[in-house]
Amino acid sequence: MAGVLLLVLGMAACSDSDDPQAAPPEESSSPEPAEPAVCPVTGEAIPKGIKVTRPAVAIKIENSPEARPQSGLEKADLVYEELVEGGITRFMAIFHCGESSKVGPIRSARFDDPQLALPFTRVLGFSGANSIVERELKKNKLVALDEENGGQAFFRDPLGSTDVHSLFSNTEKVRARAPKKLEAPEQIFEFGDLAGKSKKARSVTLTFGSANTIEYRWVRGAWRRFEAGAPFTVTSGKQIAVPNLVVQQVKVSPDPHITDVAGNPSPDISLEGKGTALLFRDGKVVKGKWSMKGKSAIPHFTVAGGEEMTFEPGPIWIELVPSKKGAIKGSITIK
Repeated sequence: MAGVLLLVLGMAACSDSDDPQAAPPEESSSPEPAEPAVCPVTGEAIPKGIKVTRPAVAIKIENSPEARPQSGLEKADLVYEELVEGGITRFMAIFHCGESSKVGPIRSARFDDPQLALPFTRVLGFSGANSIVERELKKNKLVALDEENGGQAFFRDPLGSTDVHSLFSNTEKVRARAPKKLEAPEQIFEFGDLAGKSKKARSVTLTFGSANTIEYRWVRGAWRRFEAGAPFTVTSGKQIAVPNLVVQQVKVSPDPHITDVAGNPSPDISLEGKGTALLFRDGKVVKGKWSMKGKSAIPHFTVAGGEEMTFEPGPIWIELVPSKKGAIKGSITIK
């Protein structure tokens, strides 16, 4: 009996240690550190107190000489500049991690606004629109907020003024009126070391038409904006200075169906298809391409060879400069 017992114990010992199908012993391992969360639009660290899961909001800001200096532009994660009637430009400022208690002056929406806003947000703050634009906003299911339905999110400065340059908004009060189900924007841009072949650049001069000349100069580690030869400042006194500047050349032609009160046709901006894109960062310029596969699709920026265009973490300004293909032509001069 003692011999049999020893034999059984020996077989059990071999089963635990020699069976090739036996589960290996567990190894203690420490969990890998999680990647740091960043703001999806800028690639920057999330500011303290900001919920990165909140939706972004887009605000239309005018850029006529009477509107300057503007408020809140320096707080935006992303800013588009587009041509409007009369040769002047207008901004669409997108705020996600950024926020401002005073943004403006706010002006009316345009037909192309859904194409710009929808990759990032469905919430658009503006000061009104004609019936054609209103139908386009509704068709694209934008949460369209203005002075009439926006409540305390919009205010006049000075209080009680009816001047067209006196309407402002608060980004957090605009955001508070967004449906709870709206999600944060996805990360669209790539951030990292500069990709593609680059050349040194000290300045770039842009014209959207004969009415204005815009210049960016690489000074003290940022692309600093000038307009009509003067530093482009906001109400805080700071000059607009950004790490990333994109010049996106687009086809622009007069819209035969939409005009302003003076009878000027609204520029029709073509954002579908592809075209030339120039990225200015680190005191250099990289030539690449932009593409959008459909209306309101996500914009895609690449450099030669199809590699993703990479941005410096921080705000991005995109200039929708008219190309040579449309009836309205712009120009780009790099030094």
